[in-house]
Amino acid sequence: MPDIPLYAEKELLTGIAAGDQQAFAQLYRHYWNEVYHLALSFLKSPAQAEDTIQEVFVKLWHKKETLPALQEFRPYFMVMVRNEIINTLRRNHRHLLIQGMEPVIAGTAESPQEALMNSKEATVLVKEALSSLPARQQQIFNLSREQGLTHEQIAQQMQVSKKTVANLITLTLNHIRGHLSRQGYLPELLFLVIICQG
Repeated sequence: MPDIPLYAEKELLTGIAAGDQQAFAQLYRHYWNEVYHLALSFLKSPAQAEDTIQEVFVKLWHKKETLPALQEFRPYFMVMVRNEIINTLRRNHRHLLIQGMEPVIAGTAESPQEALMNSKEATVLVKEALSSLPARQQQIFNLSREQGLTHEQIAQQMQVSKKTVANLITLTLNHIRGHLSRQGYLPELLFLVIICQG
């Protein structure tokens, strides 16, 4: 989705800070489809994805007075989205741990403490996998995952093509996936570790 032009974005954010609900609705409509599908890709539940993104916009409205001071809105907003998805995934994970208490008591499954330790170990392995990559590839991945920049913004900052950015991010994810898989981590758990790392 194309970014809102900078001049229009500043006007929108100023209006939102003043309580303009129409300006907020315009921002909502602009980003909703993109971030909803991002949440859905991780949560696999339309209802959870919708609730998660609604919560992001509620939090955004509550801090509306701070928005005009932002240099760029999109990276800030995408970090909010990422963090809320992580919060939902963590809640889901806690629920799964509670569901799993019976086999733990029976001695047939790892304890919650062991599960937490494994999660920390996996995070260390993600950082280890990243550290083995070229510095430029690490930087591009971090700009995407930690700062929430779009491929276009990364391409401009790094002076490469958008295709190069997309290819390097895909290669990085595949590298991390392979590294974790070799250590015995299940594929469906990998992206939770990746987006929570740091």
